[in-house]
Amino acid sequence: MRAPFANSSFRYFASVLMMLWGVFLMIGGLVNMFPDNAPPKITPSDVFMFIALGIAPCVLGITLWLRTSKQRKERLHTELEQDILRLAKSCHNKLTASDVAIKIVLSPPQAEEALQEMVIKGWARLEISDSGVAVYHFHTLISGSEKQSAIEV
Repeated sequence: MRAPFANSSFRYFASVLMMLWGVFLMIGGLVNMFPDNAPPKITPSDVFMFIALGIAPCVLGITLWLRTSKQRKERLHTELEQDILRLAKSCHNKLTASDVAIKIVLSPPQAEEALQEMVIKGWARLEISDSGVAVYHFHTLISGSEKQSAIEV
């Protein structure tokens, strides 16, 4: 298994290098095309080099940065869901937002949002306690004996 943080750190580093390289070459190309005290001298090869060696690396660097950020957010979201499921299993399949906030170290609104999302996805069911507290029942988590007694449909 590869180290996910090392991989994303390398991608961020590579994207910054690409963007800096592109900016450096774009500035060099502009200085070459627009010399001081002389009329501009722009040739088709200058335009091609400006695009190929300047703009293209910048666009690729920005694309890599955005894609890496998206993948990192998705990975962190998946890890949060896995942590909540593990916690639910250890708490007899029922959790409150405060349970999640305390044990997974989230703010209460973040915990509530994560649990609501799991209800929407069908992983949990919202129940209300006698005192009016929202309790999330993870009905999809079943014991080993229940799995063994399952019948074919």
